[in-house]
Amino acid sequence: MKLICDLIEEQVINHKLPVDLYTGVQNFSEVATDIPRYKSLGAVCRRVFVFGIADVIPPLIPGVEFFPLEVGMGLAQERFLLVNTPSFWAALLAKEIPELDVSNGITRYDGGWFYDEQVVERISLLLSQVMGKFYQPIAERQYEEQSTHIAEINRRLLVQLEEAELVSQRRWMRLTTLNQFAAILLQHQPLPCMMRDAVQILSMIFGATEAAIAFNSHGGQFMVIASGGEVNNSEQVSSLGEGASGQAFRQGKLVMYPDVRQKQPIDPLTPLAVTILSAPIKGRRKIYGVVTVGDENRNKWDREDAQTVGAIANMLAVIIEQKVQISGDVTYKLRQAKQFTQMLKKLRKPMARLLELQDQLRKENEFSSSQVETLAQIETLYNGLAMTLGFPISLNFTNDSYLPPPPKATYKTRRETGIEPQPTNSVAPARFSPDPS
Repeated sequence: MKLICDLIEEQVINHKLPVDLYTGVQNFSEVATDIPRYKSLGAVCRRVFVFGIADVIPPLIPGVEFFPLEVGMGLAQERFLLVNTPSFWAALLAKEIPELDVSNGITRYDGGWFYDEQVVERISLLLSQVMGKFYQPIAERQYEEQSTHIAEINRRLLVQLEEAELVSQRRWMRLTTLNQFAAILLQHQPLPCMMRDAVQILSMIFGATEAAIAFNSHGGQFMVIASGGEVNNSEQVSSLGEGASGQAFRQGKLVMYPDVRQKQPIDPLTPLAVTILSAPIKGRRKIYGVVTVGDENRNKWDREDAQTVGAIANMLAVIIEQKVQISGDVTYKLRQAKQFTQMLKKLRKPMARLLELQDQLRKENEFSSSQVETLAQIETLYNGLAMTLGFPISLNFTNDSYLPPPPKATYKTRRETGIEPQPTNSVAPARFSPDPS
């Protein structure tokens, strides 16, 4: 509806047609947002009549006259545009349909676009009655000039429809690019494979004739994955140059050149491109690299293209930082394990010495019962610690280990006593032992 109104008004302005133009805007506040157009109409037309609710004080524009409407009037719910002259006549009529309003705030209208002279005559009569003026019908019309005006309007309309279709197609490509890249992230591939797939998406779906991702893998060295998706870690570059890629990396912001032939430095990542767009892979810790796309045509990329490439670069930064964090955690745990192993090796030698001293203690005599119990507990702890450290323990120690060994028994021969020999440490009382004297 807005496009049709603009086309009719532009036809009047372009051909400087001295017509009476009637327009209904529902509210005068809408005129205040487009004052330059109304000034152009007021300078060309005989008179411009604007109908609407006086929600604001209308601006003073030469050649423009405002007619306030009461709230609730039928005409206040309509948007219309009318031109009625012998050489050009057209009308747009649209009525607001409140019951079809949606939650996103878009107002729905039902109406039509007319070149029929009877419809135009009828609308002109109704507006004259609202304005309280006498309407004089047009007696003779110039159909050849009318056809020329209609042909010009239709041609401009087709051009705008084609542009809208191209914009719609381009937006579909951007959305598909982001969807495909999001699918890659869910596959949890290694980083080089993920970057290779991203370059292919930018080349095949996004439509870049040249695409490249440079990843700062080792300090000043960049691993570059360009169109074609071949990864060769041996072919690394130490600098991104002074072009769009180098500036995006150093400045940490998106850089776009509509035409690098205008004394702009050549970008080493996309040397054949005329239009270049480069977005930094900017994480929380550092800038990890850049995503650069180029095209052989000038002025290829726009603001929405830049947002798409920037979104891919931001998602790459998140994935890279996650992988860096995971790698750091694994490295830390491996370092801890290595340190623990070294500590065990250092403890084994003192442990062997402790076991040696423990063996010497076992060979000592004359331990009290409390000492025996304490030494047994120490021996149990040594045993457990030695097994933890991986030191072999072949002896099974008990509390009896520290009991003093019994003295050897002494015997007297039958020749000496005439009776069976008895051990000297027998439990029998001493008075029953034979006296050798």
